[in-house]
Amino acid sequence: MLDNEECIHGRRRSVDVGGLALALENQGLGHGWGGWEEDEQGETRYAELLSDMYNHTQTTVNHHVNDLSPIMIPAPTRARLITSLDSWHFEPHNLPEDEVLFCTLILFESLFRIEHMHEDIGVSLDDISVFLKHLRLLYCRHNSYHNFQHALDVLQAAQTFLCAAGVVPPVSILLESNDRTWRSDKSGKESRLAFDLNNTCLFALFIAAIGHDVGHPGLTNMFMKNAKAPLSTMYDDKSALERMHYALLVQAMRHHCLGKLLDRPDSGQRFRKVLAGIVLATDMCIHYDFMRDFGSLVAGREYSLPQRQLLLCQAIIKCADISNPSRPPSVSQYWASALMVEWTSQASLEKHWHVPSSVTPSDCPITHVRGQIFFISKFAKPLMDLVAQAVPEMECFAHHCTENLAMWEARQENMTSPSAGQFPSSRVVVPSPRPPEDYLTSFPLTLPPFVLTPDEPHASDEWHSRYPHSDSSSSSDVSSDIHVEHPAILQSTSPPASPVPSVGSCYSLAPRSSSSSLASNANDAAQTMRAAYSASVRKKKSFYHRRSWNATASSGSSPIISTYPPLLATIPKAALLVAETTASDGTTITSVTAMVASPAGENGRGRKVP
Repeated sequence: MLDNEECIHGRRRSVDVGGLALALENQGLGHGWGGWEEDEQGETRYAELLSDMYNHTQTTVNHHVNDLSPIMIPAPTRARLITSLDSWHFEPHNLPEDEVLFCTLILFESLFRIEHMHEDIGVSLDDISVFLKHLRLLYCRHNSYHNFQHALDVLQAAQTFLCAAGVVPPVSILLESNDRTWRSDKSGKESRLAFDLNNTCLFALFIAAIGHDVGHPGLTNMFMKNAKAPLSTMYDDKSALERMHYALLVQAMRHHCLGKLLDRPDSGQRFRKVLAGIVLATDMCIHYDFMRDFGSLVAGREYSLPQRQLLLCQAIIKCADISNPSRPPSVSQYWASALMVEWTSQASLEKHWHVPSSVTPSDCPITHVRGQIFFISKFAKPLMDLVAQAVPEMECFAHHCTENLAMWEARQENMTSPSAGQFPSSRVVVPSPRPPEDYLTSFPLTLPPFVLTPDEPHASDEWHSRYPHSDSSSSSDVSSDIHVEHPAILQSTSPPASPVPSVGSCYSLAPRSSSSSLASNANDAAQTMRAAYSASVRKKKSFYHRRSWNATASSGSSPIISTYPPLLATIPKAALLVAETTASDGTTITSVTAMVASPAGENGRGRKVP
């Protein structure tokens, strides 16, 4: 039975990790997913990771539920943004953070002008509005590329592609009568692949576009693999980030009445499969697999309707996710610079934590240009050209991509010509890398297990943050010192940090100001674990429970530390019951009760160890 609190919330508040391990015993479960050996230790470790993933996902999403009121857009602002969203020269990084959020809602409003969309989906725009406010807080503001502006950029690109194909209306439909609905004109084009998409597919694609990078730590899958991050281990080094994005996205949906789409008896499983398939398609490691499958579709191979729908949705989000090379040159160059900044920070972090190098950013202009030529010629252009064969209206975007490739090639030729001898000594000036402590606010399972142990390397003097926690209303005001000195490389301003409140701005860690405090926490944790051992706790140290995201005050205010004691270093948070009280002096007092696995014969219930 559930206790009173569990009954009120309708779900369990804790997970018995030992019970998960027992449930997996001799069942042959989990081995393909986590890659565990068939022994008790492997199954226990897998169960612990499952518990961690479930628990951190719940905690991450739950702690960001603050303002539940719908988004209100001022009329003059609304009209201006509608016009800008219909332009391929759209630049979300130059918008104030509130207007970035407004744009996401406006795009969903235009989608809901499609005939029968509201009836087919069964959720209101108010529900979507609150969901979008919540989702924005789950994106990391420290990231120069994988932030909420990028999510909007991908959503707007997807909407533009679909509008060109005649599948969704232009955003400008919102300037017309509020009661006007829209229906696609299929005259003479009934056999077009784009018209295989129904309203549910379109909605799933919009949700995936805005949530496809939620919780992104600013690190790559290869970094997590090399660092042996628990998230990568749990997913057997396969699309670990993308699976995390999907988990967070689904949990956020369930908070705001969008969960009904996931659980409908007749279509919920299909919706989840489509949503997951779209998000996972953004992993570039499976790019060539997609190109093979979509190429066979274009070549005439027979696929079922659900397969065609999923392949097309994947094609649209892949084109949108790497649409920067098809944007106008100034926009394309901005995003290229933004990604370089993020990779530079990762490279410095790899050096700092002694993790094998997985990215090689360079401040050499010619290297940067060659990198753009390689990416466009090997990935972006072939993708755009292939999708344009299935969706002819996307040919213009493939043409833009070809033009940008020619621009980069001409730039390379100019830089390597005898008359350009000064270029090799020029350098692209990028901001100093993010300090390691910025990454400590990332989703916990994305970080190496050693990060919060006494073995963590000391911060080096090379780390100087250029990502201030600014309350500025515009991206361009956040970090004006980020620029590119050489006009021959980038004429546009290099990317500042995202001004959107991040998981980092809403979560903080318990004392981490020095190595001595980390060591003290670890010693306290060891003592706690020994005490738990004497109370008959299962004698298997948790694989990764060294830290968690902790709620603080809303963005812009002084953080109120609400942190679990060092017990978290060894006991799964899923097995903790946490109670907080406030003393008369305002101090927050946290009490923790550990729920530990019972020895056999105690009815399978956990025992409490205070």
